[in-house]
Amino acid sequence: MISSTPIPGNDPKFLAALTEARLPTDDVGDPDRSFFRFEQEGRLLGFGGFELYGEDALLRSVVVPQESRGSGAGRTVAEGMLREISNAGGTRAYLLTTTAADFFKHLGFEVIDREDAPSAILRTRQASSICSSALMLFRAI
Repeated sequence: MISSTPIPGNDPKFLAALTEARLPTDDVGDPDRSFFRFEQEGRLLGFGGFELYGEDALLRSVVVPQESRGSGAGRTVAEGMLREISNAGGTRAYLLTTTAADFFKHLGFEVIDREDAPSAILRTRQASSICSSALMLFRAI
């Protein structure tokens, strides 16, 4: 059975996984972010998070530790995050990436022009400064 557990942005294992994967940690402690740890029978699959703006969500900080890669854990974590977003009232997910576009395309995300994203998503620290040159992807939930 797969479990998702809410965690704070400063969770040491989460921060270590983000750092190891060279993903940003600058704003994980800011308010209004939700992060989760995913496990299967006590084995860590990975982490993920989101920021919710009405029905629009910024999916972020999806990371799978090295020892879980290649096992389907990334898909499990990403799909788990989409469920968490939906449970929180989100109907549309946006994300920014410089390295994982193909992975997210396999999950039904499409590359979109940044100007097509909602202004609330574009105003996030992720979109406006931290990942300002990353591709924007979108998927309805």
